[in-house]
Amino acid sequence: MLSVLRAWMNGESWRPALLAPQGPSRTARRVCSPARGRAASAAGADRPASQCCADREPPPAVFAGVRFAETLIAQTSELARVSFHRVVNEDVKLGQHLFSRIAVAQLSPSARECLLFADRGAVTVDEVAAVVEQLRKLGWALVTQGPQGYWMHCALVMSLSQGHIDAHGLAVETEIARDPNKNALFTSFKDIVSWGYAHNADDIDFAIDLGAPKSQVCFKIGGRYVRPPMWSLATDTLVQMLGIAWQKSSGGADAAFQARTEQQAKVELELQRSSRLPHGARVRLRWSGMANDRGTVVTLRLQRLGESARIRSLESAGYPRSQMEILRRVIHSEGGMTVFSGVVGSGKSTSLAQLLRELPRDIKMISIEDPVELEIPWMYQKTVTRDLSASGEDSAFRSAVAAIYRSALDVLLLGEVRDVTTGMIARQVAESGHSVYTTTHAKGALGIIDRFASPAIGMPREVLATPDILKVLVYQALLPTTCPHCGLSPADFAAEHQLGGARLAAHMAYFERIERLYGLAAERFRLRNPRGCAQCSKSELPELNGYSGRTVVSEMIEPDDEMLRFIMAGNNVELTRYWRSLANARYDDDDLTGKTAMECAVFKAGQGIIDPREIEPRFMSFETVEQKRCGRRAEAAP
Repeated sequence: MLSVLRAWMNGESWRPALLAPQGPSRTARRVCSPARGRAASAAGADRPASQCCADREPPPAVFAGVRFAETLIAQTSELARVSFHRVVNEDVKLGQHLFSRIAVAQLSPSARECLLFADRGAVTVDEVAAVVEQLRKLGWALVTQGPQGYWMHCALVMSLSQGHIDAHGLAVETEIARDPNKNALFTSFKDIVSWGYAHNADDIDFAIDLGAPKSQVCFKIGGRYVRPPMWSLATDTLVQMLGIAWQKSSGGADAAFQARTEQQAKVELELQRSSRLPHGARVRLRWSGMANDRGTVVTLRLQRLGESARIRSLESAGYPRSQMEILRRVIHSEGGMTVFSGVVGSGKSTSLAQLLRELPRDIKMISIEDPVELEIPWMYQKTVTRDLSASGEDSAFRSAVAAIYRSALDVLLLGEVRDVTTGMIARQVAESGHSVYTTTHAKGALGIIDRFASPAIGMPREVLATPDILKVLVYQALLPTTCPHCGLSPADFAAEHQLGGARLAAHMAYFERIERLYGLAAERFRLRNPRGCAQCSKSELPELNGYSGRTVVSEMIEPDDEMLRFIMAGNNVELTRYWRSLANARYDDDDLTGKTAMECAVFKAGQGIIDPREIEPRFMSFETVEQKRCGRRAEAAP
């Protein structure tokens, strides 16, 4: 199928066949007997209906007095067959904690008739009964004919409740399914996204050159910007493809895709099971279009959702022992701000989610994000989309903020501190004694302080210098790791690539400089082998041979009283000098107190994890480090 679609996209002779909408999966068609249904219903009101997801036994036909269709809705295409106007969870005052389990849908704009969508793996009889009673009190009624409820995959329930799926999107889904040309184009679009997902892409760029017969789809994978030849496709086809995908988007101001206009939106997709994705996946694409002289570049930031979101531990992400000890200590103390910083795509939000998963379950956690990127168990998460270009007050955001202060929370996850409004929220929640976890864009861990004190955010220095307000400051970056199976020592690399003469001399001088700077002998390092091996070679992306993923390199600051004095005075020079004085001189020691993210990367290079040549492009050249050190020595000399 892939080769046929690619031939068609390149303008070769092929006529797309009618692709009929897919019916329910075999799992979704299973039905339970009435006897089994009655037995299950009587088994206990406080137990969940069953385990979540499509491979469990179907629930009873009647549950808490509500007639549920016995077919599980597992995909948006299946949901498109159910007619309704909109989800009214907030109108019927449904508790936020139920948004992940129940969605109440109004059938038509003129009637207060509704039906339920529920996650059969989490919702209880008591919860459904309570929702029905709430509807009755507010003058709403369940539909009288046919099913009154539908069992649905847990992630779809959340998407409905959060407004990520609406009647318009479902109508577009049906239209695409019925039109063979649109269906083929949209299938091709999803094929590109699936390919990027399977290769761990962070971003997908549709680089449209309107003056050329072909344009390139590019991918940001492992920090590398790659242009696979297989995704050089007919420009007209890519433009049409983006037009169909835009119809599926939400949050965009324009009715149609405009190749000459900056546009922003979100698109949610279900990627079907395939040899590349044996379990399928759910993704959100954050669409950002940037017009240029030749056309446009549409950047799709790929966010993994639901069960396909890969939440590992902080240790497996790359945080060393000494930093994990700090994090585990501070998260179990109440109050203050824990702040992660880094450039776009550095994994800040993922690290924050990993950290929050280590918190105990007996505390109340609430999030305000734009949008919710990763689903965190036991947290009440809310997407609040903000249009920062609009003038006037943002009523949705103001309402969400007001709800925070009434919610008796213990922990607030604030997606990002980026302006005066979000800065004020973080400050007020922290000053009230609650814990705040958030991200921001800053050039280093100490840079977070200047960022918060800047006019753009406006936190007073006397607040930042208050004990226990800044709990821990983290700056992180992601660097590619060398394949452990084929990585080469510097000597083996020189022999493998037959280095001689000036090239060999430069190669040796490079590692001699590292040894002078950090005291690490050359034989400790492992360099990437561009030929790769059976474990790391990628036939479709040979430029990524020799790599085996990415690892976090980070710097972490737990402000003490001396630092707070410098923060209050705004003395960045002495603040930096004091923090750096806390570091030891060894770079084979995982105690990274007082060390920068670059020095964390050097430590990992000395462990054979990172090719030292990957450090310089992300931070600075080792030659520059040496010159700066020589300059400091000269200043310190009498």
